[in-house]
Formats: sequence, C-alpha cells, structure tokens
Amino acid sequence: MTNLGRESETVEFKESTVEMDSALTAMVAMLNKRCYGTVYFGVKDNGTVIGQDVGKQTITKISQAFKNHIDPMVIPQIDVISNDDGKEYLKVFAEGNNRPYAFRGDIFIRSGEENKKIPMTELRKLFQSTSDLLKASRSINQDLTFDYLCSRFRSRGFHVNDDAKFYRSYSLLNDKGEFNIQAELLSDQNPTPLTVVIFAGKDRSSIAVRKQFTGSLIKTMSEVNDYIESLNEISVDMSESIRKDIKMIDSKAFDEAWTNACVHNTWMLGIPPTIHVFTDRLEIISYGGTPYFQTLEEFFNGETMPVNESLMQIFLAVGATEHTGHGIPVIVDAYGKDSFSLDNSSIVITMAFPFERGGGMIVSHDSPALNEKESNIVRMMIQDPHSTIDVISNDTGISRSNVGKIVKSLKERGLIERRGSKKTGIWIVSAMAQGEDKEAR
Repeated sequence: MTNLGRESETVEFKESTVEMDSALTAMVAMLNKRCYGTVYFGVKDNGTVIGQDVGKQTITKISQAFKNHIDPMVIPQIDVISNDDGKEYLKVFAEGNNRPYAFRGDIFIRSGEENKKIPMTELRKLFQSTSDLLKASRSINQDLTFDYLCSRFRSRGFHVNDDAKFYRSYSLLNDKGEFNIQAELLSDQNPTPLTVVIFAGKDRSSIAVRKQFTGSLIKTMSEVNDYIESLNEISVDMSESIRKDIKMIDSKAFDEAWTNACVHNTWMLGIPPTIHVFTDRLEIISYGGTPYFQTLEEFFNGETMPVNESLMQIFLAVGATEHTGHGIPVIVDAYGKDSFSLDNSSIVITMAFPFERGGGMIVSHDSPALNEKESNIVRMMIQDPHSTIDVISNDTGISRSNVGKIVKSLKERGLIERRGSKKTGIWIVSAMAQGEDKEAR
C-alpha cells in the first residue's frame, strides 16, 4: 500500500474531488505562505493512497475550479499517477508570486497543516509585505537628481547617466512615468534624514547629542555607520603581558543590523530607522516589523524575505549590502536572540556594551595623562572623526609637523587608530584616551 507521508505547509491530501472547496482553500493558503503548493486527490489524511476515479471531465473540472475560484488566477499542473496496486490518484501543483491569493473573496495563510483565515486587522501588513509600494507610489517632489547614486554605480563599473534610461532600469519611476518614493529616498534631495541620538545616561531623560544625516539613503546609511564606528571605544587591558583590546560595539554585527534596518524598513510609514546610544547599550529601531509570511524561525535562520525587493536590488548593485542571508545569524552570534524585540510595528535590536561608554573596564599599570596639546588633538578627533592632519593643525594652532609627531606617539601608545585612507578615513579614539582627555580638562 502506497503512502505519501505527511501533510505540510506545501502539501495537502484529499480523499476525492468532492472536497474541492477545501482543496482550493488549502491551495490559496499554501500560495500565500510559500508561493507554491500541491494538492493530492485520492489520498487519506495519513498519506495512504486510496485512489480517485478519473473520468473524461475530471481534469477539466479541476482546472476550471482552480482558474475560476482562485483570485488572482493560477493555472494548475495536473498529473494522473498510478501506484503499484493500480490505483489512480491526482497530483495538482500550482505556483505564483502575485500574493495575496483569495478563494471566494477570503484570504488564508498556511500554518503547518492548517489553513487560517487572515483577519481584516492583519490585511494591511499582508499587503505591505506583498506589494512593492515604493515603486508604485508617487514622490511629491518631481525635481530629483541622482549624482551620488550614479557615482556609486560608476564606482562598481556600471556605465550610467542621470537620465530616463537609468530611471527605468532601476525602478525609479511608477507606472505613469513619474518619480516614485524609491527614487525620492535614493535622490540627492531625499527629505528623510537618518538620526543618531546619544543620551547622557541609561534612559531617554537627557539628550547629549542629536545628529542628523541628509542626502541619498545609501549615502546617509554609510555616514551613520562611520559615525557609530567613530564612537566605538576600545577598552585596553594591559594587566597581563599581552595587550587585549575590547571594542564597545561589535562592528560586523552593527553593520549587518544597521543595513538591514535601512533596507527592510517599511518606508511607506514615513518613519526612518534610528539609532539611540546610551551609556550601557545601543538600540537600532526600524519600523514595520517582520514580513507577514515569515516565521520567527525563518527570521533567525537568516532566510531572506525582503520587504522592499527593488530597493534591495539597488543596494546589492552598488555594494551597499549582500544577499547572503547571514546578517541575522551574525547579530545573534554576537548578542543573542534576546537582543531582538519584535512586534507588528517595529524591530528593536539592543547591543549591550561590555563596559560603560566614556570609560570603565580599562585596566592598565602605566597610562600617563595627556598633555595639553595631546588633549586638544584627541578632542578634535572625537568631535570630528573625519578630520585630517591639516584640519587638526588649523583648528588647534599646532604646527602640521608637530601634529604628525603627536599623532604618531598616540598611535604607538594605543590611544588612537586611523581607519581608512588619509583623506576619507576616520579616527578611532580609545576609551582610555577619552578618559585621559576628561582628566586633562
């Protein structure tokens, strides 16, 4: 006796075509969950093949039922199969990406082997998860330029110009040929800034710094990343013979979390992702929650289900993100699943610091205080991590050659680090140096 196994999120068993309505409900639920599904007729719930009478009109009636009662329409692939006992049964397969699918006006979602009707309260999130609204929605500002975006494409070897061909190729126009919200976000005129708020303590009662970044989303996302890296203090343990550096923020995990927040944010809500920095932690807040069809297990396993598919394709093209699906696992590995707070409207990732911002956990037997010139230079690097030797010299009044010597000394003592090139790199100031600068003041 043939047994086909168990039902699943993509497999449904029916004893006969008399259960057509139930079969169509299951197919709609599977399409909405996985974009494909298979219904077998002539099979019991436990997977045992009992056979199905297949007459001249059987296949036609099944095909018509699928076409007429599932909206949007799907075309099923129907096969008649015979087992070793000579019993015939039917395999009906359908697939489609035009979610949501409905049967007689009702929308269902597959959960294990069950078909659950989606309540009206959840339909809005479902539509946000299935429609690339950034492409369809018109930008209020139709006077947009894309100098920065084009430069990023050119840096990757693409031959592009800020023209209609470029707009069409990268989905910057809606169906009417107007700039859409995606174009607005990526334009030089992007009206939605990204914000980093630094609080003076462990709560939101006192704001120390509020910094905004404006311009193309890809540009501001990168600038925020650099800014957070400039704040990334290093705790130095010199109590043993081997120097040990402990970073306040795991840079790789932060980069993954911040990129995900920017790419997968539900931008149609009009709220950008933001970063809150406290003395003991950093929070990355994005809006819209996880995709409707994605389970928590799939989310933490890193299974990619982009909220903004076309936006992600542009980020991929310019090298602003990767489509590897390892981002969430990297964050979990660094901070654990408990660092995620998920609900229907937002995702908050909390990155706890191993020591308090501005000091703590610094163990050293010889950490001489900074002199006045060293303190002035360190203060400049903290205030403007992108500053060059020339800028530091001009702003502090210290000669360029003297600044160079002091910087070399600070590097050798492990108090500062330069990441990147001389022109575009950033200064990283250790927690030890920041603490010594406060003492000097």
